Amino acid sequence: MIERVSKLTLREWLAQHARAEPVHYKKIAEALERDPASVSASLSIEGKQAQVDNRPAYFMRTGPGLYQYNDLCEGAVDEELISEVRSRAADFNHATRREMRHEIAKLDLEGFDDLAKIILLNTRARIEEAVEVHRYDETVVIITSWRDDGGKSPVVVYAKKCEYDGKVGVDLIREIRGSLPTYQANQGVLITNGTVTPEGKQEALGNTGGMKVSVPPVHIMDINIMLNILLESRTGVRSKSVEVLLLDHDFFKHLRRLS
Repeated sequence: MIERVSKLTLREWLAQHARAEPVHYKKIAEALERDPASVSASLSIEGKQAQVDNRPAYFMRTGPGLYQYNDLCEGAVDEELISEVRSRAADFNHATRREMRHEIAKLDLEGFDDLAKIILLNTRARIEEAVEVHRYDETVVIITSWRDDGGKSPVVVYAKKCEYDGKVGVDLIREIRGSLPTYQANQGVLITNGTVTPEGKQEALGNTGGMKVSVPPVHIMDINIMLNILLESRTGVRSKSVEVLLLDHDFFKHLRRLS
């Protein structure tokens, strides 16, 4: 005999009484003290809405008039909650990224020089052997080398401090490349909190006037790459873990079977 529990919603009733075996909608209506046509309409509406929302419906139609609770809908709810938490975390991370960009712009040249060395350390440069050779116009020139090549080849690093949203163009890229022979280096690096113009990027790649020219590379670490390195290495930020508690449906399902 179908238990009459009029206070339950259609979904709740199915979850409690139609998990193991399907139940005819007329018996569901009897238990909920509802009109069978009303129950049928509710199931139809839920089925259509689930398609619109691209999620599992809370029931499965197993035969003519037969409906069974769909356990997959519970996993979908969990995924929706997790997706929402991840979305909010992404919003916080984007806000932190903007704040970091402002803080970097506030640094003086000395502070930016220290930050540039942290960036170099995180990109496997021999920062303990780095030598400052020149300082001018919000720019520090450093000679170092990469750990991966055994320190054989000198690398010229230009740490260029810009105002917030500053632009770096072709001229500085050419200056970096032109300085390489002076230090017997075969590559240069630009570290800047500014944004390199498209023309500057093409110059760094050796693309001049639409033609590829064989020139020593200039590696660009502009503000976006700087922020990526800092965030990935958890430098300048603090990580906070957030615990999300989700209902254990299996636990309560087990308790219901025991009672």
